[in-house]
This record gives sequence, C-alpha cells and structure tokens, in this order.
Amino acid sequence: MEIIVVTGANRGIGFALTRVLLTNGKTVVAICRRPEESSELKQLAVLHPEGLDLIKCDVSREEELVEAAAVTQKRHGKLDVIFNNAGIMPEGGDESILKIDLGLLRLAYETNVLGAVRVIRAFYPMIARSERPRILNVSSGLGSISAKDDYSYYAYSISKAALNMLTRAVAHEFAAHGVTTVAISPGWVRTDMGGEEAQLSPEESALSLAKAIDGIGPDLNGQFLDRHGRIGEYSW
Repeated sequence: MEIIVVTGANRGIGFALTRVLLTNGKTVVAICRRPEESSELKQLAVLHPEGLDLIKCDVSREEELVEAAAVTQKRHGKLDVIFNNAGIMPEGGDESILKIDLGLLRLAYETNVLGAVRVIRAFYPMIARSERPRILNVSSGLGSISAKDDYSYYAYSISKAALNMLTRAVAHEFAAHGVTTVAISPGWVRTDMGGEEAQLSPEESALSLAKAIDGIGPDLNGQFLDRHGRIGEYSW
C-alpha cells in the first residue's frame, strides 16, 4: 500500500485529492496548518481511521516539518509520494510592478517555493526508501515563462516559475537515487484561489491527479505535466 504526503490537505484540490486517494486504498499523511477548522477533513478521518494520518503543520516553519516527518517516520517508516500542494496567491492580480507590495512577493516565495523545499528536505530520508519514489510539485500555467503574455499575478507567477526551476534541479539531483520529480498543473480549478469561473471542480481535478500519481515514472522525470500526467500542454 502506497503512503502519500499531501500538503495543504484541508481544502480545495488538496482535500479533494486526499479523499480520492483514500477511496483508492492509499494511505495519506494529510498536512495542513489548521486541520481543526476543517469539518470535512475530520469526517474523512472518521471514515478512514487506518488510511488517514492527519498532521497539523505549517510548511513555512521548518521545525514543524521536522516534527511532522519524525511522526510520519514513527507511524509508517517510509513514504512513496510527496504531493507538494500547499500554496498561496496573495495578490489581487492586477498590481503594477511599480506599486505592488513587495511583502506579497516574499510571502508567495516563502510558501510556494521555500515551503516545497522544506517539505522535500524533511521527508526525503523516508521517500528514498521507497521502491517507486515520486515528488510532485503543484505548479501552474501562470508559472510558464515562455507563455507569459501579460503582467498579471506578479507574486504568484514568479513563485511558480521558481518552483519549476526547483523541480528541474531536484529532478537532476535525485535521478541517480531513483526518485522521479515533476511539476504538475491541476488545471484551472474552482477553489478559493481559482475562482468561480474556473473550468474544473476540485473533484474532477483530483480524479485526474490521482491517476497521474499512479502513472508517473522515471521517463517523466523533470517534466512539466498536465493534470493527467501528460507532457505538452505546459511549457517552461
């Protein structure tokens, strides 16, 4: 049975994916800042007492991730997949570079990039023991440099472009150890971040992502994938 860490698991894509993975018989280590505020996550824990391991943790705090990894090690001993989903879009989206609060750029980078780095560092010793280790960093088309044709969402876009570079670098470093690392976009999803006009429900995105997690292998290492685990829709 595969063991999967999902960050940002209390809402949106993270919660929907957690539910799908549990239904598919996976064990999920669900990490989020405020699990006590998610009645849906608590209900999942009741329905899947053996499959869901709920851990309160903020990815911006290294000491909390170290503790979360220690707890996971004690309870499970190993890990197969890291799904780096925790992320924020702190700005309105229409700000000029001349006026945007630089604190928003720092905040986005702290969570969307350094948060992913902290998660990888904390859980790598466990994932390295898996027979089929995979790291999926949740990116976005807004992080594509070559496709950028406007100036919207400076903080979020810059952070996701940086996450893409992190993905490529980690993919090269860990390839010799058999770890597959990819960037993956969940699509435009109707969440607090994606808005009501988005094309996909969290459930639709999660179903595709769950299949992609199962199918991703070394041949896709270092690639930027769509929610189905395919190359071609997104460019760096």
